[in-house]
Amino acid sequence: MKSKLILCVLLILLLIGCADNDEQTVQKRNDFKGTPKQTEKRLNWIGHWCTEHDRELLVKEVAQDFELMNPDININLKDSIQIMSSRGPEITGKFIADMIKSGNIEWDVVRMNQFIYQHVAEQLYDPSWGEKHLVNFEEVEGFKQTQKSFIIDDPVYRKQTGGILVGPYIEGYYMAIFYNKDVAEKMGIEIKQYNMTFEDLLGYIKTVEEYNNKHNTNIAALYESANWITMKILFQHLFKSELENFSKSKEEAGSGEKNKALLKTFLAFEQLSKYNPLIGSYKDNDFYQTRHLVLNDECLFFINGIWMYNHWMGIDEEKTKKMIPAELPVFKEVPHYSGSFIPTWAVMKKAPNKEDAIKLLMFWSRARVAEKWVRYAKAPTGLAGNISFSDIGEDPFAIFITEITDKYGSNIHYSDNAGYILGEENQLLQQDINKKLLQLLDCNITAQQAYDEIMKEVK
Repeated sequence: MKSKLILCVLLILLLIGCADNDEQTVQKRNDFKGTPKQTEKRLNWIGHWCTEHDRELLVKEVAQDFELMNPDININLKDSIQIMSSRGPEITGKFIADMIKSGNIEWDVVRMNQFIYQHVAEQLYDPSWGEKHLVNFEEVEGFKQTQKSFIIDDPVYRKQTGGILVGPYIEGYYMAIFYNKDVAEKMGIEIKQYNMTFEDLLGYIKTVEEYNNKHNTNIAALYESANWITMKILFQHLFKSELENFSKSKEEAGSGEKNKALLKTFLAFEQLSKYNPLIGSYKDNDFYQTRHLVLNDECLFFINGIWMYNHWMGIDEEKTKKMIPAELPVFKEVPHYSGSFIPTWAVMKKAPNKEDAIKLLMFWSRARVAEKWVRYAKAPTGLAGNISFSDIGEDPFAIFITEITDKYGSNIHYSDNAGYILGEENQLLQQDINKKLLQLLDCNITAQQAYDEIMKEVK
């Protein structure tokens, strides 16, 4: 009896030690796979960050720790690419919308952020679909204490996902205009990492065109893809730089001031179009299949979120060293910046294992995960915890995060719908605006035509 008691104690200590060891890592695999053990409960989880370096590692660590602490739950973890042959937010949104339409809720935990939420809304023609189909984590006991206070207090975060909080705000991000320093050096361009103006950007893009003409080369100024339109990031930041008041810049209400900023930003894109800025293959580019092109010196600029660090590190760690994150250009200096905090997953209300799914996302909400996220992703987080940016290193990505955080604090906002431009009732016009931006850069439409056509659609 005594020996059995000692054995049980040793086993318990071993399990606790495995769960509490921050530095323990899980052996990397080529894809996400559910644990082979057979149990009564099978929690179906659409994963994220597959092949994205340490962010993928974090998912695997959390999955392993959760199973260790909940031995009766078998996690079936699959990445979007394994389920729907795509990782894009548009395809993911359609997949979730189709699941809702069919009534067959196969996946308990689904990928969710403001981008995916918007695509589901467009599929269902319902901006408030989340209230009907997703668990509102504000109603989950203890959840509010796990998130930073501004996440709970600022209604903008609810507005991103239809008026509810759908899960932990693991991921914080800033938008950036990344540049390949080798390409810039070859072209003799000295790019401002901070305080870049639109006139600066216009000059850089003109230089790319002149270099190509002189050397008979075909290096693009701007990367773009068919399934993740990134020019809307540049557009949004320029547009908001005309609005000095931060509250007004993110408010989902139209105004005469915003209409003027809309036309001015369209005119700026018309100016850029003179220098053939877009990569020639953009209409055929799948984002996940072509995000490496900038690493291969095929373009100078790549506009996207700070998450690109992990994307590129998962592709080629050495080539990633060529990439420098720079502050997005502005018409005039303003005290706010493009970025946000977003949830990563949500729980379907009609999920077969809803309670276990909630338990998993609460497991993600721990301070320990917040600390790991900052180290692994080199990005801020909305999770509460004792976090120091000094832990993330001194490379250009880490320094950029620190500089932008110090400069703008919590004055960051990014929207994936057109509400911030034209009012809440016109949220679904974002796709139309995106199309106009590409038409402008391809010289297929004038700024005035783009403006007039959008204003005709305004309710």
